[in-house]
Amino acid sequence: MDKIIFEAGDFSLEMQATTYKNDPEFLNTNLWVAVACGSFAGAMTMDVGTMELEDFVRNMVLMNKDMKGSARIEEPYGNKCFIEFEMGKTGHVKVCGKLIEGMQKLSFESCFDQTYLSGFVKQLSNADAWQEVKI
Repeated sequence: MDKIIFEAGDFSLEMQATTYKNDPEFLNTNLWVAVACGSFAGAMTMDVGTMELEDFVRNMVLMNKDMKGSARIEEPYGNKCFIEFEMGKTGHVKVCGKLIEGMQKLSFESCFDQTYLSGFVKQLSNADAWQEVKI
């Protein structure tokens, strides 16, 4: 299984997911994320639900298609780590988030032109390339 990589200027985001289909728990997807923003970087695994991950991907696709809206994935418990993309009125995309691993915390925000988005959305839409399902 590969990871997907998004790069826009001095910002990069990598993602890889493992979903446990027979897990009766609500939080059945481990979403590994790595972010680099300028000279700061961090990586962690977020515990999210499969439906929330699917909603995030669907909202990213819609945002890219309609050139408006936002997409957010967030841990519902614990540190409530998150990643959010939002399309501005001028066609620029803002990405922000918070990652916490132990005593380390990375809060980030970056802005880039919407032309960077389509390649990332194409990668997100190919779930087999970056999402592993375990039974």
